[in-house]
Amino acid sequence: MGQFRRNLVSFAASAGQRVKGAIAVLTQDPVRETGIVQRIEHWAAKDGDRVFVLFEKERLSYREMAARIARRSATLAREGVKRGDSVVLMMSNHPAFLVNAWAIARLGAVATLINTNLTGASLRHALLSTKPRLLLVGREFVGSVLEALEGEPARLLWEETRSAAEGASTADAATAELELPRLDAEVRDVPSAVITRGDELYVYIFTSGTTGLPKAGRISHARSMTAAYGFGGFTLGLGPSDVLYVCLPLFHSSGFLIGAGGAANAGATLALARKLSVSRFWDDVCDTGATAFVYIGEICRYLQLAPPHPKERMHKLTRMVGNGMRPDVWKEFVKRFEPGIVHEFYGATEGNVNMTNVFGREGSVGRMPPFFWMDNAFLAKWDADNEAPLRDERGFCVPCKPGEVGELLGRIDASRTTMRFEGYLGDAATNAKILRDVKVSGDQYFRSGDLLKKDRWGFYFFVDRIGDTFRWKGENVSTNEVADVCSQAEGVELANVYGVSVPGADGRAGMVALSLRAGAHFSPERFYEHVMKRLPSYAAPLFVRLLPEAVVTATFKLRKVDLQREAFDPSVVSDLLFYRDDKKRSYEPITSEFVAAGEWPPRA
Repeated sequence: MGQFRRNLVSFAASAGQRVKGAIAVLTQDPVRETGIVQRIEHWAAKDGDRVFVLFEKERLSYREMAARIARRSATLAREGVKRGDSVVLMMSNHPAFLVNAWAIARLGAVATLINTNLTGASLRHALLSTKPRLLLVGREFVGSVLEALEGEPARLLWEETRSAAEGASTADAATAELELPRLDAEVRDVPSAVITRGDELYVYIFTSGTTGLPKAGRISHARSMTAAYGFGGFTLGLGPSDVLYVCLPLFHSSGFLIGAGGAANAGATLALARKLSVSRFWDDVCDTGATAFVYIGEICRYLQLAPPHPKERMHKLTRMVGNGMRPDVWKEFVKRFEPGIVHEFYGATEGNVNMTNVFGREGSVGRMPPFFWMDNAFLAKWDADNEAPLRDERGFCVPCKPGEVGELLGRIDASRTTMRFEGYLGDAATNAKILRDVKVSGDQYFRSGDLLKKDRWGFYFFVDRIGDTFRWKGENVSTNEVADVCSQAEGVELANVYGVSVPGADGRAGMVALSLRAGAHFSPERFYEHVMKRLPSYAAPLFVRLLPEAVVTATFKLRKVDLQREAFDPSVVSDLLFYRDDKKRSYEPITSEFVAAGEWPPRA
């Protein structure tokens, strides 16, 4: 009753802001002039001295943030950036990230937000796929960028920019952009902000797919405002007196669209951390006076597993929003920390079906609005044998009954902001996510790639991902991408990658079953060096299984069902098994004796 009462008080206190957020979403025009930069300038004019960003010892007011954005936009304009251009932004969490991203938007250009964990071919693809006019790269990532772009002419990145850059080496081009902060001070004439419409592009945010390379999700200004209204307004009820704590990376939707965008839209304060620090989390939350925070499930598990902290119950938190909260963590997390209402949500960066758990029902990702004209979700019964939604004799998808598991589909309606599917950069990737003739002939639905179930009261519960992508450490991992890297390792003939559950961990960890060439020898040290050099740590396989021969279907497709079920249990698997040991920089054997000695599971 105590927790329920606290939740009720929290909900009532922010009811006014929630109503405003709901009305904004309901009445949103997908082509109306709009944008986060306009909201920042609105608050700068209305209450410019209010603190907008708290970052370590730095405090930036709305007025100062608006001024920095304007000055940076003038500098970018001098460098040739104009409306519609793409500008790569690869930086760690810092106020400068926000200044750059919003300065790009102020010019009507599009920021391409790069995941700072990417390396090698994946990074090269992300950097080049949007044909950027300019690269804005944090100093700590210059080396990996230059390595990824080795041999790439600078002119491909600097189309029609200042003549001084023409013919320059890639190193000169990347390094030159680091001097932009110095150039800002020389700018005298700051151009007026470009008025952007809702259907114009705001940013590209990369999402992992089954193609083996990151896909650039197209985020319009209208979509960014939907996130700000829907999550910052309706879900959290943020207002000018709130402080929103964000330790998620700003290159992700949750950190940038929900966190930074939600705070800016509401006139709230954004307490920004460089990254998650379990040891400093409660100090940060208490010292900044945070009233809400944005999470992913991994954060909650890390905090739950951490030893008691003297400030873990001294905070001012009244609500939190995010996704991926495991049911077994949820109850204990709320009981221990009393963080207020847990607003678990469902959504995808590029998707058109979103829902939120407004009332904090344990374990649920929420439910769709009770208005039929806003409910575009359809749960299609899943055909596991054919790996596709089940269809009836008429050729239409079969709806799930309460408790049945199915793929979540979202009806596409271009006239409604919340039901638009803006897709990816490239028609092929976009069309692959559209399912036709779902309920009636000619209709179109977005394929989420997620399996969910729904109870009799309409509350949805997440079950699992479909196909060749699994989620680990808060990141989507493409099995094809990992398999491509593993198959290039010394002596490997075939690599079959899949996700497996790890005791006490969220998501699924990567495991690879390797078939070696005749006469080849598996070197754990060299394989470790190979994959860690070419993959982010969250994508590099945590487990290795050596197969005597490849496990394939009759049609020569890699078979994963049995391999996933057997996972890495030495009492079940007779093949050699290894786990990744980052301290030894190698893969170490998994044996029954190893498990019996109490050294299991390995650190995940």
